[in-house]
Amino acid sequence: MAWDQLTPDDIANAKQDIGMRRTEMQARHAEELQRLEADQSELAGLEQAIAAFLRKFSQSPDAAATLGAERELRQARG
Repeated sequence: MAWDQLTPDDIANAKQDIGMRRTEMQARHAEELQRLEADQSELAGLEQAIAAFLRKFSQSPDAAATLGAERELRQARG
């Protein structure tokens, strides 16, 4: 197609195509944001569960370090 042969319909079709692509992209973006928000909520729940566990079962403020050291010892033993 040569530049001197463009019609108003060609421009309208291009605008419509861009509009459709934009709508599709926004839908994909919204889906991705929902997945990220769900992941963030899961992490927040996990963090709260860990904090509750530490409050319930720890005797010292260094409980997290103690748990980490115990886990390393268990892994080293096999």
